[in-house]
Amino acid sequence: MFPNELSDTQATETNDTLQKSRTGWARVRPFPSLNVWDLDTVDDGVLSRLPMFLLPPESENKSEIIRKEREQWRQLVKQPHMWEHSDFNEMTQANSMVSDKVGHAQLHHEWDMIIAHGLGVDHCGHRFGPDHSAISHKLAQMNTAIELIVNAIDRNDKPTALYVFGDHGMDNKGDHGGDSPREVDAGLWIYSNRKWHSKESDERTARVLRNAQELISSNALGSSFDQDLKESWWRNTHLSDDYKSASGEHLFEAPELRSVSQIDLVSTLSLSLGLPIPFNNLGTAIPEMFASDNDSSAEWGLLSVLRLNAAQVLRYIEKYVSNSRSHGFTDDALRLWNDMYNQAEDSYRELADAIGQNPKNRRQPHIRELEERVAAEYFAFTRMVLGSLRQMWAQFDPVLILAGLGTLVLSIAALLALYAQSRLRSLDIIIARAGWPCISGGIAGAVVFRALSSVFVSSGLSHMTSLDATVAGLAMGAAATFCVALVSDSKASTFAFVPQLQWLAVTPATVLNVVAAVATIIHCLAFSSNSFTFNEDSIVLYTVQTLVLATSLLSVRAILSSSAGPKRASGTRALVCSLLILVLNRTLAYSTVCREEQLSACTPTFYGAPSASISTVYLAAANVVMVWLVPSAVTYALRRSYSDRAMVSKLW
Repeated sequence: MFPNELSDTQATETNDTLQKSRTGWARVRPFPSLNVWDLDTVDDGVLSRLPMFLLPPESENKSEIIRKEREQWRQLVKQPHMWEHSDFNEMTQANSMVSDKVGHAQLHHEWDMIIAHGLGVDHCGHRFGPDHSAISHKLAQMNTAIELIVNAIDRNDKPTALYVFGDHGMDNKGDHGGDSPREVDAGLWIYSNRKWHSKESDERTARVLRNAQELISSNALGSSFDQDLKESWWRNTHLSDDYKSASGEHLFEAPELRSVSQIDLVSTLSLSLGLPIPFNNLGTAIPEMFASDNDSSAEWGLLSVLRLNAAQVLRYIEKYVSNSRSHGFTDDALRLWNDMYNQAEDSYRELADAIGQNPKNRRQPHIRELEERVAAEYFAFTRMVLGSLRQMWAQFDPVLILAGLGTLVLSIAALLALYAQSRLRSLDIIIARAGWPCISGGIAGAVVFRALSSVFVSSGLSHMTSLDATVAGLAMGAAATFCVALVSDSKASTFAFVPQLQWLAVTPATVLNVVAAVATIIHCLAFSSNSFTFNEDSIVLYTVQTLVLATSLLSVRAILSSSAGPKRASGTRALVCSLLILVLNRTLAYSTVCREEQLSACTPTFYGAPSASISTVYLAAANVVMVWLVPSAVTYALRRSYSDRAMVSKLW
């Protein structure tokens, strides 16, 4: 970031094109990062650019120290050709980081923030695991880079801070993505070239955190929070677990470490840069970063920051509630949050009255104690909101997850059984035989699961509601009994058609079935990638259009292979319907509901406003009309070919 170009940024924001353009105050240089077998390209790309920002130009400073550090930077880069780039050439060249406001001299002196993301350690873990010698080499490379950055920071005239952290850990195999301690824990190290804390400020911070911990744990809701929200210290037990005696006893006690949540980094970095906390961030500023009290005439930095932080969190809650009727917050939760915030504000006013007009009063012990109490109340408020929303939005229910998987497996089994039976008998007979068992099994499953739900909830295994239990039991019971009713038929085995293998013959129907199966598999595999999940709407549109296009081609084949008669007429109708579906799907794509990750490139059009979560009155009325219109149109089309007499049409 370069402040000299901040005016460009403001102008771009005014024109509402900031997120569509990479020009402005940010200099971005991405590198290929998806190949986990490549340990060096990303790191070399980062390390070959940093010296231009951290070291003075060779023409300005030719000291021996700078020369040696420049040589150390060169030795860190494993691929020498990475130094051969045009990023810092004249602005007339494409992709140059030099502009009319930021020249070569300003690259070193006038940057505000640098973000360097290395991936070598992560890729090394995926490729070799955490115990391989390659990890040691990568960590040594990063350690040297950090040392050189610290040296550069120490020479900088401006107050500068260095944050070194990982976004995740890795398990014993070098992978991540689960919820084990090794995977979700990562280190955080902060260094500054200015003194920003002292032994006294650390002691005050510890008292604030202990007081906030007591406030959270004393509340019935707070006592059920995850450990990382209730406590600010944590024992690194998953490392000490590696060192045990033959009898299983730990050879040393895990050290108690200060811990913070990753979500706190956003609020901390924002306030450190003098920027407002992003609207939808629910983190709490890391207290140690703001606890210095060198200026006795000003308000304690930590108290000011936590008060700003609490006001931002409250504003988010109020906006969320006012813009969403289905916000899901209970009256008790809203009342608790408001009471905690109001209590902190009352304490703050009490503190202001105690200080009065004399700033010297801030040094008095009872005033400092009151400051710590107020800060703890603001900290507890932000943590209480985060913990409550985590329970509502980010809590995994293992019982409901297993129920969902069970329903999915049983439904697939039911579909396979239905497909197999449909090749041996009519749909009328299948429904007559399996219909009542399916209904009875659904009712029985709902009753059983409702009874078990109270046991799951009381034991803490699940937070399912009665409705959740009823729906899950109904679905699994109905699918299970449907399968049993079809498979247990002694007159005609469900899989009796398999040895005949006629269904494997290459026909238009089997080709279409294969395309449909592949499209379904692709849709399922899309959830294995974050980027595919974020763009699920595009993935679904692509696979559906591919399936319809395959149907169109088969329809054309049917038309060309027959000169006249019912087969040609059927092919023509299928082609017209396929083309119509292609157009309708593409038209439907213009109605969008955007995920948060898509908002920079996606504009919601389905709701009345981008911030709304319910449809407009006109759209709701149109949906009511479509509920009647679509079945009527389909029935009319089926009636022309007498297809409406089939059981599937009656079910429709």
